[in-house]
Amino acid sequence: MALSGNILARLHLVLAGLAILILIPDSGSAADVRLRMVGGGKLEGRVYDLGSEYLELGRRLGSTIVLKRDVVSWRILEKQKPEPKGILLILETGHEVGGNVRFDPDTREWVVDLELGSARYPDSDVSRTIQPNGVCSDDRFTLRIGFEGRIHRAINGVIDGAPFEREEGAQYLRSAGFFSLKYLEEALKKSHHPILRRLQLEEQLRTALPAGITETRPGFLKQITRGTESEQVEVLREALLEHGSDLYPLLGLLLLDDAQGVRVRTFAVDVLQRTHSIRELVTAWERSEGQAQLVLAIALGENGIHLGISTLIDALALEEGAARAIAAKKLLEYTGELFGFEADGDPDGRAESIRQWRAWWEQNRSRVESIAISVLDGKDLSMERRKASDLWRQGIEAEADQRYEVAKRIYREAIEIDPTAMGPFVSLGILQYQHDADYDGALDSFRRAIGREPGLGDGANEKICYFHMGRIYQFGLDFDRARGALLKAVRLDRNYSAAWYELGKIQYEEALLARGGIEERRERLAVARDTFRSGIEALTRYRDGLVVVDRTNLPFDSALPFSTRDHNRTLRELRVRILEELGRFRGRIAAISLVLGDPQRVIREHRDARSEGSLSEELEKLVVSARKILKSQSEPPVEPVPTGGSTGEDDGEH
Repeated sequence: MALSGNILARLHLVLAGLAILILIPDSGSAADVRLRMVGGGKLEGRVYDLGSEYLELGRRLGSTIVLKRDVVSWRILEKQKPEPKGILLILETGHEVGGNVRFDPDTREWVVDLELGSARYPDSDVSRTIQPNGVCSDDRFTLRIGFEGRIHRAINGVIDGAPFEREEGAQYLRSAGFFSLKYLEEALKKSHHPILRRLQLEEQLRTALPAGITETRPGFLKQITRGTESEQVEVLREALLEHGSDLYPLLGLLLLDDAQGVRVRTFAVDVLQRTHSIRELVTAWERSEGQAQLVLAIALGENGIHLGISTLIDALALEEGAARAIAAKKLLEYTGELFGFEADGDPDGRAESIRQWRAWWEQNRSRVESIAISVLDGKDLSMERRKASDLWRQGIEAEADQRYEVAKRIYREAIEIDPTAMGPFVSLGILQYQHDADYDGALDSFRRAIGREPGLGDGANEKICYFHMGRIYQFGLDFDRARGALLKAVRLDRNYSAAWYELGKIQYEEALLARGGIEERRERLAVARDTFRSGIEALTRYRDGLVVVDRTNLPFDSALPFSTRDHNRTLRELRVRILEELGRFRGRIAAISLVLGDPQRVIREHRDARSEGSLSEELEKLVVSARKILKSQSEPPVEPVPTGGSTGEDDGEH
C-alpha cells in the first residue's frame, strides 16, 4: 500500500507536470499585446491595466511597469496557440494555467481538470486569476480572446440597451480602462453620447497622469474630478509644484471636461498660457464651444498662435457687449485691423464690420494656419526634454527678476536632466557674458549648445547662439570670428536684422582700422553699406509677411523666445518697432555715404525714411550736412578779390 501510495503521489506529480506542459503557453503565445512606445520602441507580452497611470507588462522572468502616457499605440497579436477558455491562473512563477478551473475551499487549492485526471495548485502559489472577460482578481484588467466583441457589445449596451445593460456596459468599459479608449473614441466620432464621453475623459485623465502621482496622492484623480472647486484648484496647485510640466497634459484634458467648474478651467488656462503649452491649448480650443472657446482663443493668441481668430470674429456677434469688446480688442491687438467695429455700435454697422472681418480671415487664413503648423510640427517631447524645458522657463523667470545666481543654477539643472537640449545652454551663455563678463565661460556654453542636434523650436535658439558668439568676438576685436558667427546667424534666418546690423558695424569698424590705402577703405565701407542695406531688405520682408502679431521670432531681438513675449504686445506696436529699426539702418547707410562722398544717397535714404515713416534724429542731422555739400557743389566758383598792394595805374593816379 505504501508503494502504491508512493506511485500515486508520483503519478500526481507527473500529471501536474503534464498540465503545465500542456496548458502553459510558450513565450510566443504569452505575447498577446504589442505596445509601440514614444521613441519608437516596442514591448510585447501580457499587459495589465492597473487602474492608475500605469500598465504592467507581465513576463515569466518578471514584470515591467509602463507609464500609459508613454504608449503611442497598441494592438492584439495573434496567438500561436489557442488561449484556454474559462478562468486563467497566473502562478507566482509567471506561468499561466487554464482550462476547466475550479476552487476547492476545503483544501484551498485551485483544481485544473485534465483528460487523465486533474492538477492542483495551492492558493498561495497563485498570483491572480483572470476571468474570461479579462477582469482580474486583484482589480486589474487584461485582454482575453473575444475582447473586441465584448467591448462593442458594451458600447452598444450603453447607447441602445435597457437600464441594466447600460450599467453593465459602462462597468465593463470602465474596467477595460486603457484598452477601451480607442473604441470609445471611434464610437464618439460617429455620434456624441454623454456616458461614453464621460468614460473617455476618465481614462484620458488616467493616461495623462504624471509618473508616481497615485503613489504620493492615492486619491488624486477622485479629488480633481469630484472635489469642490476650491479643493480641486488647491490639489492641482500642489501637484504642479511637485510635477511641473508633467502635469500640463492633464490640465489640457481638464479644459475638455464640461463637468469642471469655472475656477478649475480658469486655473488650467492660466497655467497653460503662462507656460506656453501650445499643444494642450490647441486641443482644448478645437473641442470647446462658446465662451470657453473664446478664452482659449485668447490664451493661444497670447502665445503667438492665432488659430482662434475665427472664434474671436464669431464673438463679435455675441449678445453680451463685454464679450464683443474683448474680442474686438484682441483682434486689433493681433492683426492691427478694426474695420470700424464698435462693440456698442448699431447692429447694421457691426454686421458690416463682421463681414469685412470674415473676408480678411478667408484671405489670410492659410498663412496664419501655416505658422501654427510649423510650431506644432515635430516629434513628441521626451520626459527629460519636458522637465528640462520646464526648468528653462523657471530660469528665465528668475533672470527677469534679477535672481541671477538662482537662474544659473536652474539652467545647469536643466542641462543635467537633458544634455541634448539647446535652450538652457544658450540662456546660461548669455547670462555669463552679459552679467558676469565671463566671456570664456559663455563661449564654452555656446559651443556646447551648437553641438546639440536642434530640436523642436530650437531654430531661434540656434541663430541667437551664433549672434551672441559674434558679439563676444566683436568685443575682443576678433573681427574674423565675429564675422563668421554673424554670417552663420543670417544664413539660418535671412530676416534676422539684428545680426545684419552687427555684421555691418563690424565691417564698418574694419574699414576704419584697415591699414591699406584710401581705395581699400572705400571698398570696405561700400561692403558695410551693402550689409546695412541687406538688413533693410530683411526688415521689409518680415514686415510684408506680417499678418498677425509675432512674439516668438522677432528679427531685431537678440533675446530668447520666452523672453520676448512681454514686448510688442500688439501688431501696431510691432510695426512701430520695425519703423524704428528701419530708421536705424538708414542712418548707418547715410553716415557711410557721407564718408564716401555720396550726399545724394543720404538724400535718397532720408526721402525713403520720410515716405515709410522711419525718420530718425540721426537722419535729420545727416541730411542737413548732405544738403550743404550739394549746395556748395552746385554754386558757381567766386572770383577771388585781391587784398593788399596796388597796381601801377593806381599809383599813377596818386
